[in-house]
Amino acid sequence: MMNKMMKTACALAVLAASANVMAESVELKLIGTISPPSCKPTLSGSGTVDYGSILSDSLNPTGYTTLADKESTLSIVCDAPAKVAIQAVSGRKDSTVSDGAEGASGAAAPVSAVGLPAGFGVVGLGISNEKKVGAYGVAISDVTLDSTAAKAIQSDDKQSWNDSTASSLYKADGSTSYLSWSQAGEVAPAAFETMNAKLTVKTYLNKTSDLDLSKPVQLDGLTTIELVYL
Repeated sequence: MMNKMMKTACALAVLAASANVMAESVELKLIGTISPPSCKPTLSGSGTVDYGSILSDSLNPTGYTTLADKESTLSIVCDAPAKVAIQAVSGRKDSTVSDGAEGASGAAAPVSAVGLPAGFGVVGLGISNEKKVGAYGVAISDVTLDSTAAKAIQSDDKQSWNDSTASSLYKADGSTSYLSWSQAGEVAPAAFETMNAKLTVKTYLNKTSDLDLSKPVQLDGLTTIELVYL
């Protein structure tokens, strides 16, 4: 009887020891990143508009000289459909020959004598020999989204959009704004993979009476076009 009890006690001891053994574990983690589509803007001609050599005696001594329009193409290519806008800022602030004060973007109203459309903003061509050289603006037209005709639209806050002031890269009051693109018949940013638009650069030079022509005068305009995801 005693042996039987000892065997039972031993058996219970083994069971108790087994109950205290910790089980091994392994963890399953779930990770990842949700990324927005990536878009890349490009300009034809590497973004350079070259007026070459301009003879000083071809310029107006008492008025502004309008140069021939130059064209470029803005393209934006995305790796998936995306809604984006662009914002333009002058890199040559305080140099605009204009009829008004420059705003935050560096743009201002053009001189009335050159006959640019109402609302069309211009920015400076830099300072040469301590004189303002002139100004230029950029018109936008012939927009396509994924090879379908579209139109430019404008917003001050990325919320409310209109197409009445979206004909140029800059606004005449110089305020910063956003340009995007919509399908025909709509006034809201459309998603796209490829956007193409014609840019027409309209340039005028200061009166030669207001320039120092004893040395070469350099045209030195610079616009930064930044992509904004919507």
